[in-house]
Amino acid sequence: MTGRVTVNDALFVDLGEGREIKHGARAGQITYTRQPRARFECVRCGYASPTVTGPADVRDFVANEPTDHRAVCPAIHNTTNRQGAKAA
Repeated sequence: MTGRVTVNDALFVDLGEGREIKHGARAGQITYTRQPRARFECVRCGYASPTVTGPADVRDFVANEPTDHRAVCPAIHNTTNRQGAKAA
């Protein structure tokens, strides 16, 4: 990789620890000893989301939080902070 790399935000995901039930009426389901969890941090503006836990909540969070935050991030939408933009 060449050039400069800048980290703008980070999505942290812990998939938890669980076991799949192999037999019976609940076959295919997972029982967790440690629930999945996730959080998001924006380096640009300093935003840090609360940690979400549980498989369904983590799935929805990962699918939406980064995009949702970027849509409202004050550091992205402040034109004086954009690279190459001129201050008014």
